[in-house]
Amino acid sequence: MKVSRRSEKVLGIISAMYAYRHEGDLYIHSSFGRIIDTLAERYKEVILCIPTKKQRPDEPRDYRIQAGNVEVIPQPFYTSSLGSLKHPLEILRAYTHTCKKSDALFIRGLAPFVGLLYVHAWLRKNVVCHWIVGNPIALLKTHKRSGLIIDKLSLIYAHIHRLNTRAGRWLTKGAFVCNGTELAELYKSPCTIVAVSSSVKASEFFEREDTCGGKKVRILFVGFVRPEKGVEYLIKAVSKLVTEKEWELVIVGSRDGYSAYTEKLDKLVDDRNLRKQVRWVGYVKEVSQYFREADIFVLPTLSEGTPHVLVEARANSLPVISTNVGGIPDSVSHGYDGVLVPPKDSDALAHAIDHLISDKEFRQSLIRNGLSSARNFTIARFVDTVVDTVVDELKNRIR
Repeated sequence: MKVSRRSEKVLGIISAMYAYRHEGDLYIHSSFGRIIDTLAERYKEVILCIPTKKQRPDEPRDYRIQAGNVEVIPQPFYTSSLGSLKHPLEILRAYTHTCKKSDALFIRGLAPFVGLLYVHAWLRKNVVCHWIVGNPIALLKTHKRSGLIIDKLSLIYAHIHRLNTRAGRWLTKGAFVCNGTELAELYKSPCTIVAVSSSVKASEFFEREDTCGGKKVRILFVGFVRPEKGVEYLIKAVSKLVTEKEWELVIVGSRDGYSAYTEKLDKLVDDRNLRKQVRWVGYVKEVSQYFREADIFVLPTLSEGTPHVLVEARANSLPVISTNVGGIPDSVSHGYDGVLVPPKDSDALAHAIDHLISDKEFRQSLIRNGLSSARNFTIARFVDTVVDTVVDELKNRIR
């Protein structure tokens, strides 16, 4: 077993994922907050440079940063990439302070003015590890989000960001940690690493041999209810099930922010006479109980990196069904620890669900192999990848 040692270096973490300050504590989305806390265990100090606002935490940014060695250098508050463009001087000032205080930088996803951030890092001789979490260009092409003009501007922004990120890595001789092979191909470099990110701890696994043994089969979806998640295809799929067993579709996740889309989903449920079989739960802070009460997990997403939720589901002994998009094939092996279907294919989803309900041997095999796979994708394993990348780059600088 690998022994993790604390580095005497200072790690700067830079992200556009915003957080709230309340009564002396910092609250952020749990998927990122857990990674921050775990990284803080591995470094003398962490400098966290993110947009912040004084406000009582709300869903889903309700995870309290627990590490005592985290110093926050706040960026001005913004909630979108385009919104960040209103604050160039304040953001660049925060970047400058972070680079000065840090030995190495860990950048998460899209960062505003990323080209100038890399220039600051180059001037300060910071080691840079950039975590590429998703493909915003592919995401923006899957559906309309904010109207024609905003969507076009967002697409231009995403293209410029990708070019500047690749140029910045070349300038600093840094590294990319990419969620899946597809992203790694887009960000190919002498130091591009494929990873499956996760926020699951080894102590949180829940083991069982089988599911679908009760009177009613519970089919679970967990995630933001947004157009890119493809929830409409899951609703269409369950309306086509041929199983004779009773079933229920449980949808856990916030419906806020996309009213036209959620209205479309509600109408689809009504049109297919599924109101009694589809349960909208909304946002839940602790989802482990829903994983453990479910029988099958389905993620019908249209665009992804390597979603944490697929690791969480397998860590809770759930057979999983998802789509073969983005980095998902790097996380789930079709037929071994999950079932992958084409995106936007409700017939394939329905067939996969029916197959898992009816085939006990196959279902148990997926559960068993899924547990084994998930053990390779814990948060500790992901943080090891990040730390090892930074350490290797530091060693290369010394040579």
